[in-house]
Amino acid sequence: MIRSVKAVLAVWEREMYNYVKNIYLNALRLVFEPLLFVLVFGIGVGSRVDMGEISYLEFMAPGVVFMVAMNNSYMATSFRLLIARDWDKYLTTTLTAPVTPSEIVMGYIFAGVTQSILACAIFMILLTSAFGINFGYIPLVMLFIIATSAFFSSLGVILCMGVKDPHNLMILTSLIIIPMSFFCGIFFPIEDLPKWIIPIISAIPLTSAVQGARAISLSLYGPYIWLDLGYVIISAIIAFFIGIFTFKKKVVL
Repeated sequence: MIRSVKAVLAVWEREMYNYVKNIYLNALRLVFEPLLFVLVFGIGVGSRVDMGEISYLEFMAPGVVFMVAMNNSYMATSFRLLIARDWDKYLTTTLTAPVTPSEIVMGYIFAGVTQSILACAIFMILLTSAFGINFGYIPLVMLFIIATSAFFSSLGVILCMGVKDPHNLMILTSLIIIPMSFFCGIFFPIEDLPKWIIPIISAIPLTSAVQGARAISLSLYGPYIWLDLGYVIISAIIAFFIGIFTFKKKVVL
């Protein structure tokens, strides 16, 4: 048990070292892209959108936070694993040590979740300080962030290990991750989508996370929040085990 924990932490420590080493670039990427959405859509377009008792920015802000969680956690595993597998051969070196594939995957996912929590916390502080956004009960929001980050970190492992060509990973990212930013309730309610696609969008864990976090920020507490959280957690657990299976199947032992 102790050996496994040390192995997971060793992988986590390496990934966090690389993250901190490039902290300025990571901070710029963290702030610029989501802040661009806030300024263009939340303030620019949002000034022309009537949401009733709340502003469009208040509606959109929780969703943008989870877009930050998705992007940071997914990138932390998918492209970092790709580099470790194909360029610096870190995976080959690691597998010669007394470290199991499961421990490697857990280390990468742990790093992805950690980076995502840091990114979301900083961005939430920025939105609260600059625009007065209220995110409600923060500990509950953080549970959603952790579960969502675990899911997308695991998805990053699955997609990275499922392809051989780096270009295919970029294509999958464009086809799977990017559309989620626009269709999972971040910028508009999913009820505005065509009826035939709503069940598909509703099945995506990001949708449940955004809806739950938005309800918390608007103080609309109810049992459905816990149902949303439970669904995201179960999805993360399933994705985690699929990620381990895919890693074991594809990696050269």
